[in-house]
Amino acid sequence: MPDPALKQALRELPSQLSATIYLADAERYSYAEIAKLTGVPLGTVMSRLHRGRKRLRARLTGDQSPAGPRQRSRAA
Repeated sequence: MPDPALKQALRELPSQLSATIYLADAERYSYAEIAKLTGVPLGTVMSRLHRGRKRLRARLTGDQSPAGPRQRSRAA
């Protein structure tokens, strides 16, 4: 990974997310292969990729919104 900002942002993610992103995007493993390598269900791989890429994108673009679940506001 030649981009230092990308490398740093990937390191700052939880290890489960960063490992899954690395296997998919850098090593080009299929989702099924990643599931087998990590010992988690295919749906978990897909979820980790979605959440991890979302957090990675936010870090790289400077978006500092919370990483947790969204809060819905109730209409009065």
